[in-house]
Amino acid sequence: MALHAVDDLSDAYRASKDFLLPFTWGRWLRLALLSIFIAGGSGGGGGAPPNGFQYSMDAGDPFGPQVGAGFERLGDLIQANLGLLIGLVVVGIALALVFAWIAAVFEFSFLESLRSEEVHVRQYFGRFNGMGTRLFAFRLLFGLGLAILFGGVFLLAIGPVALGFGAAPLLLLVILAPVLFIVGLLASIVYVLTTAFVVPIMLHEDRGVLSAWGRFWQTLKTDWEQFLVFILVGLFVMIVFGIILGIVTAILGVVVAIPFAILGFLIYFGTGGVFGPLLLVVLGIPLALVLVLVGALVQVPLQTYLRYWALLILGDVDEELDLIPEQRAAIRDETPS
Repeated sequence: MALHAVDDLSDAYRASKDFLLPFTWGRWLRLALLSIFIAGGSGGGGGAPPNGFQYSMDAGDPFGPQVGAGFERLGDLIQANLGLLIGLVVVGIALALVFAWIAAVFEFSFLESLRSEEVHVRQYFGRFNGMGTRLFAFRLLFGLGLAILFGGVFLLAIGPVALGFGAAPLLLLVILAPVLFIVGLLASIVYVLTTAFVVPIMLHEDRGVLSAWGRFWQTLKTDWEQFLVFILVGLFVMIVFGIILGIVTAILGVVVAIPFAILGFLIYFGTGGVFGPLLLVVLGIPLALVLVLVGALVQVPLQTYLRYWALLILGDVDEELDLIPEQRAAIRDETPS
């Protein structure tokens, strides 16, 4: 039996090379914007401690009073700025949700770019925001379900301990640890399969998430070995790519940072250190933006390769779900039917 996840590794490389080359800045910058979102889009209050809770330290410990006073000052600081902290948390959650929604929409924009070999951002965003919203809702509910499950178990185990009822409930974590590990593993597999195969089916057949999962389930039941190999090989591919891209990103980051460091050094010592704090802002912000751009550009070949690899596998397993028949024919020197 042919193992498509293995056989299609080289085909995905050829498809990616044909799509990305020759290099053009406009095309790569649009792909970089899409890539940085889809690579990243994968995602209270406080109060005083209970009356019976105190920081107890050995009176002979010279650091005890200082540490205790530090905790008290921290508590006072939190209470004095509680409204601001809650506001920052709310804003942070809102920004994370907006980022996740855009990432979901860009999943379809990126796939359509690979399928049509025409890269657009605003045009595809308007076309696929409906599908992206449905994918975002699925990911959000899926993540919330996992958070409630794991958070509930954690609270059941840690809560009684924090309230002073003894450490016996911690045994619950020990007992359920294998179950939680399996649940987490299965959840990760579901998330990967959704992104790699269900999203393309949504795009190809204009389906919702659950309907596309139902369609994919038919193929998964028939050729489950192919997708098991995909998961195993994909883990290895991600490790290798992660190491390579980590090294490349670090090297490029150093190369980019050197001119900023030299410029900052010359300005700092040329002015006698007068603009020291201001330099951190004036040079730090552009440097951070350039580093983000470098990281996004580095993500382009990785995301292109992974998406083409998954599309090739999906089309090889089920011809009715082939999104890229022309690209497949071109890299294999075949004539599409």
